[in-house]
Amino acid sequence: MKKSYVIGVDVSKLTLDAHCYGQTQCLLVGNNLTGHRSFLKWVKKQISKDVTEVLVVMEYAGMYTYSFEKFLYGQGVQYVKRSALDIKRSAGMKRGKSDRADARMISQYGWYRREELKPAKPVGKTEQQLQQLMAHRDKLVRDKASYQVRLKELHQHMGEDLPARVIESTRFIVDVLTEEIKQVEKDIEELLKSESSLKRNFELIRTVKGVGFVSAIHMLLVTENFTRFCEVRKFACYCGVAPFKNESGTSIRGKTRTSHLANKKKSLLTMAAISAINHHPELKAKYEKKLSQGKAKMVALNMIRFELIERIFAVIKRQTPYVLRAAA
Repeated sequence: MKKSYVIGVDVSKLTLDAHCYGQTQCLLVGNNLTGHRSFLKWVKKQISKDVTEVLVVMEYAGMYTYSFEKFLYGQGVQYVKRSALDIKRSAGMKRGKSDRADARMISQYGWYRREELKPAKPVGKTEQQLQQLMAHRDKLVRDKASYQVRLKELHQHMGEDLPARVIESTRFIVDVLTEEIKQVEKDIEELLKSESSLKRNFELIRTVKGVGFVSAIHMLLVTENFTRFCEVRKFACYCGVAPFKNESGTSIRGKTRTSHLANKKKSLLTMAAISAINHHPELKAKYEKKLSQGKAKMVALNMIRFELIERIFAVIKRQTPYVLRAAA
């Protein structure tokens, strides 16, 4: 993507620090509608009246970029979001840190990579609501598990000396959280029905043996309904499932390993793989074959994880459900 001007923006909860590559001054505005308008005014006055010549580059910052993305898209300003780690490592060794320095670093990163960067689009309203509902559900699940573990430990160490009020109160909270989790899941299912493409892809993912409700929803969110990733290998790399060699010259011959630089939700794929092994004879046979060859359990399990990703992307690409092959 060829652009005449690249602006790096460091997004925080309350402010936006912006810097245009090749210039000396930086801009500091609030991360709100007034600040967004001031940013656009600065761009048109100090950089270019033609906003199609401008590319805004920013880091992934969760919900803090949401309103800014919508504003840029509505004004016809193209923008790109990139991993903070990718930007940081591209800058080499740095001493000290500030939001202004980060904005300069981001603008430099965007300028050198401007021809390979592809413009992004704001996440749709339905996907945004789905993301928040799923995050809320995950928090409820963690809270429920926390109370259950605490009650179990208290029983183990205190026995009959544990006050009845603590037991009753904890069980009541667990029951409430359980009901809330069920209600949030119902709301998620209703939300999926409001957008046909999300509902269709969700149903297709669920046809892959081993992939449950939670894993399917997270797949939709992480891939942005399969628009963010087009290749299986790239998504597998993002999930920390793709293996990489560790070799150099003739002296270094390390083991082929997956990278730790990955989305930490990989545990969902692990649970899906275990479920698939337990309920899918073909995958169970592949897993056991790897073990019989002397492979470590996690290596064999990782192969199943990759297989599931391949199957999910295949059904999405074909837009047809996954069909189990008949036994020979």
